[in-house]
Amino acid sequence: MIGEHHEGPTLVFDSGYGVTLENWNSIKDEVSKFSRMFIYDRAGIGKSEMDDRPRHSRQSVENLRILLKKADVKPPYVLVGHSLGGLNIRLFASTYPEEVAGVVLLDSSHEDQNKILPSLFAKEVQEAYYNQFTLEGSLHEVEESLEQVRNKSFGNIPLIVVTGGLQPFHTKESMAMWLKFQEELANLSTNKQHIIVEDAGHAIHFDKPDVVISILRDILSRVKNDKEHFEDSDCR
Repeated sequence: MIGEHHEGPTLVFDSGYGVTLENWNSIKDEVSKFSRMFIYDRAGIGKSEMDDRPRHSRQSVENLRILLKKADVKPPYVLVGHSLGGLNIRLFASTYPEEVAGVVLLDSSHEDQNKILPSLFAKEVQEAYYNQFTLEGSLHEVEESLEQVRNKSFGNIPLIVVTGGLQPFHTKESMAMWLKFQEELANLSTNKQHIIVEDAGHAIHFDKPDVVISILRDILSRVKNDKEHFEDSDCR
């Protein structure tokens, strides 16, 4: 727990596949100046021990909620998910919307990506894509996660989808499909914004940390304004 003395919702971060909590070092110090942050390693990653539970999003969400309770980090949360971590954040927000004040998806995974993207990749990228799933969940467990978020949205929870516009491993066709997927992610909430960061790759918070920091400030401000508006309306 970082930046403990700030008020307002805690920013809860979920990293991409196989990535440790150091993933957020590029923005951590600056964000902790204006918000509480909760960053962690999923089971079997970094300093977290491996166990025999499944490595899909449903289990990851339950693990995260247990960690938050143990650390006495109370809702509401603003959930921030990068890449595969976006699946966990999406499932958390759709399953426990009363605990979630806002969502930021950083180049998040999409439920149809394994069905459509690999055939659009160059052959060596396609092979690398399928061979990457050895660090935590298997390819089968990743695909379970993709199915667990299917057809699950989260009402009018404030949502910002952030997409990297510069991704050299994509072909023209796969990049066009990725942008279509990202547009679909933005439609998970009726209270949405989609930002394409043209000169950032898949790890937007590495390539353009200042942009991500600004987006996190923005969603916290929006959440605060929404809460004040609700409370004002409630008094009338």
